[in-house]
Amino acid sequence: MKRLLTGSFFLAALATACAPQVADNEYLITGTVTGVPDSTIVTLRAQYGDLLKETARDTIIGGRFELRDTLSSLQPFILMAEGEGFPNYFLNVWIAPGQHIEVSGKDKLFPLWNVKSDIKEQQEENRFIDQVREQKRQILAYDVQENAFFKLMFSKEHRDDEEFGKAMWNKVDSVRKLSAPFEFESARREVELMKTTPVSLPWLDRLESNALMVKIAANDTTRQAYTALSAPLKELYAALPDSVKQTPTAQRAYHSLFPPQKVKVGDEMADGALYDPDGKEHRLAEFKGKYILLDFWSRGCGPCIASIPELEEVTQMYADRLAVVSISIDTETMWKQYLKEKGLKGNQWNELRNDGGGLKAVYGVQGIPHYVLIAPDGKVKDTWAGYGKGVIKDNLKANVK
Repeated sequence: MKRLLTGSFFLAALATACAPQVADNEYLITGTVTGVPDSTIVTLRAQYGDLLKETARDTIIGGRFELRDTLSSLQPFILMAEGEGFPNYFLNVWIAPGQHIEVSGKDKLFPLWNVKSDIKEQQEENRFIDQVREQKRQILAYDVQENAFFKLMFSKEHRDDEEFGKAMWNKVDSVRKLSAPFEFESARREVELMKTTPVSLPWLDRLESNALMVKIAANDTTRQAYTALSAPLKELYAALPDSVKQTPTAQRAYHSLFPPQKVKVGDEMADGALYDPDGKEHRLAEFKGKYILLDFWSRGCGPCIASIPELEEVTQMYADRLAVVSISIDTETMWKQYLKEKGLKGNQWNELRNDGGGLKAVYGVQGIPHYVLIAPDGKVKDTWAGYGKGVIKDNLKANVK
């Protein structure tokens, strides 16, 4: 027995000596994967509002990768791998200072890779993943098929072929219909697990994401099954302590489950608090008596950025009749940094909220850029989404007298 005990102590000491060293202000992720080609890039990204910022990357060599950086507090990150055969999804990884996290997997479906960690939030994350693992495997496999169709559609050979594009869209729609039952079953199983597990940060993430799908289902026939989750999700929200209900994540879930009445063309405009870069509060009512063009945008949106020169041009063209109000949906820091970098002028405002409510919700903003034209009498004249060169000028020419 003494001999065996000595050997055990030796093995434990050897394991400790070989364990990677992580400084108190750092994190380390080590990955070991099979079925993934060498040279695949793995990235770690942090989310800031609607933007993702890459914080670390490595190349898989010999089935291994390593991600290391400094960190000051617990934070959720998104791990991604990109390339042919990889799904357009992500793996949630919770990271804390001083922690070594081990990732392992056997194929390209990286959102199902295993994450070994002492962090309780990651352990809760793992519990949810295990609950829906088989459904997610089907969803990811269909997503890979969908990505292949999109790649063909936008390839140099076919990008201008309308008939080919229609054929590819039909294939995409077919794949989405096949995937929809697995997506709903995954959501249903998550909600069932939420009923029996304590509230945690991953729990709140599921409340928000599934509430959003209930909201989307109202206008998406392939996802109508999600409406069955509305009642149980409302019950789960109602049972939360008041302090938790006031968190941004829970508030976003609330605004998806109980969406505000949307302003439509012909309705009186909605108004609310908006802030300029100096922190001064403004209202749209300041411009009543003029046409008002609302431009909901983000620095991470390519079409939004492409529209800036045309917005500046129409601001000058209609200076006596029109006020252009650019409403950024970025976080305060990211927004102010971009304004400073690009020297953007005019009415650059922000609601400075990330709770799913406010003017963004009332005006029904889903994709960006999103435009709302308000007439001098304060009623909504027109709305449209997306940007192509000349579209703003054309809409104003048709509506501004």
